[in-house]
Amino acid sequence: MRNINFKNKSVVITGGTRGIGAHIAKTFLKLDAKVIVLARNRPKKLIQAKGNKAIFIKCDIKDLESLDGAISIIKSKFKSIDILINNAGGSPLAKTITASPKFHQSIIDLNFTAPLNVSQKIAKIMIKQKTVSNIINISSVTATRPTPGSAAYGASKGALVNLSKTLAVEWAPKIKVNSIIVGYIETENSILHYGGKRELAKVAKKIPLKRMGRPQDVADACVFFASDLAKWVTGSSLEVHGGGEIPSYLEVAKPK
Repeated sequence: MRNINFKNKSVVITGGTRGIGAHIAKTFLKLDAKVIVLARNRPKKLIQAKGNKAIFIKCDIKDLESLDGAISIIKSKFKSIDILINNAGGSPLAKTITASPKFHQSIIDLNFTAPLNVSQKIAKIMIKQKTVSNIINISSVTATRPTPGSAAYGASKGALVNLSKTLAVEWAPKIKVNSIIVGYIETENSILHYGGKRELAKVAKKIPLKRMGRPQDVADACVFFASDLAKWVTGSSLEVHGGGEIPSYLEVAKPK
């Protein structure tokens, strides 16, 4: 088994101050990577692990001027950008028929347009580097199944998977581009979203592996894509969802 280590490698993570993003940042810090976190709000405590600290840069990835400023800072501090993880995203529940066009556009901007812009700007740096770089897009199971109340979000995450496959072809062989289709992950936000831990436990029973995902499960998938273990993997979408959801017909029918 190869030794997975990212010493002297730089990792840029959008939305890496809490939840899944923070776990991704800590995981790469444990593997001795140089981690740069982009987010709109500075965390109360800087992300750190194994004595290594992440660098925080205030940035609204939806704003091109803010994004350009953040990239300029990164270029001034590091010789290369080796890994980009487009993690920032999300959406509150909203009925499609009553949600405003402005709301829909804001969800699309955060979950699709921003990752596209971030990827394009950083790819212009990566493509000139001698080594092979990695872009990892964090998508969602909403990309592959109906999600009432999250129409714009699901469509955006679906577009992100398609974008990953297209960029993998356009930017090969210098940049590998993959996506992770994330299932139900237990975070503070998901507990609030489902109404509490008791409700979360009920959701977990519908997952074949009988538990909610953990942020570390997603972080581990990121490490795989960015490591030499995935040297010949690009344009791929990895489903990290515990087996998905048990088909509803099994609750009614009892096939032998």
